[in-house]
Amino acid sequence: MKKLMMLSLVIIALFGCNGESQEKLKDEKIKEVVAANKTAIDLLLGSSPKEFSVKTVDGSLFKSAENKGKHWVVFVYQNSYLNKSESYDLVSELNATHQKYGKHFPMIGIVNGFSDDAAAMTKSILEAKFNFKQIDNTQGPEKDEVINENVYCTPAKILINPEGKVVYNGCGGKTETFDALLDSLVRTNRM
Repeated sequence: MKKLMMLSLVIIALFGCNGESQEKLKDEKIKEVVAANKTAIDLLLGSSPKEFSVKTVDGSLFKSAENKGKHWVVFVYQNSYLNKSESYDLVSELNATHQKYGKHFPMIGIVNGFSDDAAAMTKSILEAKFNFKQIDNTQGPEKDEVINENVYCTPAKILINPEGKVVYNGCGGKTETFDALLDSLVRTNRM
């Protein structure tokens, strides 16, 4: 009985509240560090994303503040879309949208997903040959995402107005509806 009681006390000492509290504090501290290093923006319809600056895959710095007073476009997609499938070619479609509207609207791409090789991911994005800058937001064993953009459905096409508010957030392949919106803005000179 004494041995059982001693064993219980040892277990309580090792795994009791104090150990749990220290572990919980450690987990919270890790989450704080990750959050501090990640830019949190909100690209949901009706939101006003905070300004952010992020390095693009070509080594330049994208600064959202440079788009203040303009309509501008954000495309968010999974890294699997870098490869053309039998039914959808995201790279070609977004490049066509950029070719048609890029002189009117600044555009940026944000690549999400998992990548266990950061260098290979950068190479894949560059080899896709987008006509506009891309942000590698993939995550993996050695790398966290750089932006928490609050986008849950991809590919997403997002339009931010001159006041900095998200006025369109469409999800899914094909950009006909999005292109019609951009056409109407170009025609009415509301850029």
